[in-house]
Amino acid sequence: MASNRSERVRNRYGICLNDSCSKCKTKEVQEIPARKDFVCAECGKPLRECPPPPPPVNLKKIIGGVVVALLIGGGAAFALLGGGEEKTAPEPEVVVIDTVPAQKPEVPVEEAKEKKEPAAPAVKDTPKKVAPKPAHMPGERYKGTLDLGYGKYAGDIVDGKPDGAGVLTYTKQQKVVSTKDVIAEPGERIEGVFENGKASFVTLYKKDGNTVKVHR
Repeated sequence: MASNRSERVRNRYGICLNDSCSKCKTKEVQEIPARKDFVCAECGKPLRECPPPPPPVNLKKIIGGVVVALLIGGGAAFALLGGGEEKTAPEPEVVVIDTVPAQKPEVPVEEAKEKKEPAAPAVKDTPKKVAPKPAHMPGERYKGTLDLGYGKYAGDIVDGKPDGAGVLTYTKQQKVVSTKDVIAEPGERIEGVFENGKASFVTLYKKDGNTVKVHR
């Protein structure tokens, strides 16, 4: 113990903390005399003090001692079993220990692909776009409203045109029938029968309270 303490007094031990220094990367314990600066011998950066490294183990000396002990013990046991007569002990069997680390068995290529390759994501079917069904079939008569540009219509409709009984309220000045001189003013209306988008047999209701029968 006294020698270890005196050794520590004479020398200090430390590890370099400079990441760019090779001695830091190898975690080498550096021995620095106590009278010298406590810095890295390579980069000159301050060291972090640590315990001295343990002394190296002499494997040859340890193995030799184990072999001698086996030889002595084997000879003594052989003498006892022989009733006290000295006999030559058989040579000890030398066992060779394979220090090469065991390697993992190679995995076949096909099996490795099955275990290591990630599974491809399932492809979802893209929904097919279906054309919307028309609200009304061609030639079908239904009730509804239309903006004709010069007036608002409400009544029977076929193929998007006034066709049948209905009412048309004018928003602009317009002839009731193109072949007649009867003109409707904004706010006046016609009621009656329409055919293929045009007034066929209707009555014009004027703002002054008068009515006019108009037909094609």
